[in-house]
Amino acid sequence: MLGVINYGSGNFRSVCNALEFLKIEYVPISSAKELRKTSHIILPGVGSYKNCMSKLDELEILEPLKQEILDEKKFFLGICVGHQILSTLGSEFEKVPGLDIIEGITSKITTDIKLPVPHIGWSEVYRKRESELFNEIEDGATFYFVHSYNFDVKDKRFVSSITNYGGEITASVEKNNIFGVQFHPEKSQKNGLKLLENFSKLH
Repeated sequence: MLGVINYGSGNFRSVCNALEFLKIEYVPISSAKELRKTSHIILPGVGSYKNCMSKLDELEILEPLKQEILDEKKFFLGICVGHQILSTLGSEFEKVPGLDIIEGITSKITTDIKLPVPHIGWSEVYRKRESELFNEIEDGATFYFVHSYNFDVKDKRFVSSITNYGGEITASVEKNNIFGVQFHPEKSQKNGLKLLENFSKLH
């Protein structure tokens, strides 16, 4: 069963709507007990790194989440801030420890040219490695982004795709059963829906 973590994120409902459109069964998750019943976990995210970590901590779900995806090897997909907190550290308003599953730091986007931040809109995403998450999705396909921060991954082998916004931006990460996407698949029309479908079929 696929579970979607509900900690009050603004795009929780949008992700659920996309899954319902695809006729993919899911359950909302707001406790460690519910987490244990799933095989696939989606963590949506809109807002700040600190708020996301704090809300998950309030639900007493942080350590159980790490256990389920690291020890039980359940498939995990983090979206936007849900992707960023896979990092070691977030440095938005202050330094905040992340899940530290993929080594790296989430920090403000810096560009070589004067581009507006946040980065909002459709951008082409280019593969850096083969990934089941992108099965039947064309390389260079467009996805919808809304973010001011970038996950700078230390070991680039875990970067599965990039986009360009005045410089290279991490669009997605992958480490074994763990996936993260900076863009919003639930807002990315056919490409995003295909990615969610691909995630649901991982086994």
